[in-house]
Amino acid sequence: MEQERIKYCPECQVGIPRFGFATYFTWIEDELITVPDFPCWICDVCGRREWDSHSLMQLNLLLSPNAGKISQKRRPITSDRDLPIRKTTRKTLH
Repeated sequence: MEQERIKYCPECQVGIPRFGFATYFTWIEDELITVPDFPCWICDVCGRREWDSHSLMQLNLLLSPNAGKISQKRRPITSDRDLPIRKTTRKTLH
């Protein structure tokens, strides 16, 4: 996580953002997702929240539609020359 920084709030220009935790809300399609105790910077005057960028990246990985799925590697297209030669056996009639 990012270390506490000294800079003024971009919203009110007076307060100083302090590291804390708050509930993060986001929409994925038509579902509301809430994450309690999410790391963020909270202005001590106006309450503006700036979410921790590293934590947001981790959350995006978890909420990705492909999270937990094994990625399928595509097989390259092969020509007839690259196909294995099959051994055939002849049946003999007695």
